[in-house]
Amino acid sequence: MFLKFLRSWIVNIATVVLFITAVEMLLPNNNLKKYSKFVMGLILMVTLINPLIKLIDKDFNINKYYYEFSKGIDHEESKESFFQYKEKNIERTKENFNKNLQEVVDKKLKNKFPKGKFKVDTKVEFNEEDNNFTIEGIKVGFKDKRVEKVKKVQVSINENDNNSEEDELSKDIRNYLSEELGLSKDIISVNKM
Repeated sequence: MFLKFLRSWIVNIATVVLFITAVEMLLPNNNLKKYSKFVMGLILMVTLINPLIKLIDKDFNINKYYYEFSKGIDHEESKESFFQYKEKNIERTKENFNKNLQEVVDKKLKNKFPKGKFKVDTKVEFNEEDNNFTIEGIKVGFKDKRVEKVKKVQVSINENDNNSEEDELSKDIRNYLSEELGLSKDIISVNKM
């Protein structure tokens, strides 16, 4: 509709300009030509302004033209594209957060327990309600690098504490991470590799 309107307006302007040019070429150079130029200018102005007046009289509504234009764009496709982008972005951010958390935990453990070798695995989830990432769990595998003398081992059936020293180190690691990261001890598990 708008394109038809614009086309007819341009055709009218072109027709009037051709008409004015033809009339000016036919008229002799005298006072009549001055008056005819004045009248032809008025006709051209009316031709230019007339469509604008018609639009104003018809309650021209820009929203109607915007709606027609936006129908050409598939809204569902753009929404789907937005959600796919959002999901990919969340997944990438989650991977980066997970990687950075593992590096931070590993660095803190190496600084606190320099004689140990650690393997850190973390689990992070995105909470859509809070729009935040939450740490679901931290698994730490450790190996003591210290070289100790071989101790005499006694085998006993009633012994419950096989490695009380390792259990103590596990507790120390768990407590340290809980304090440093401000996390519950329940989501931190420490095992020997």
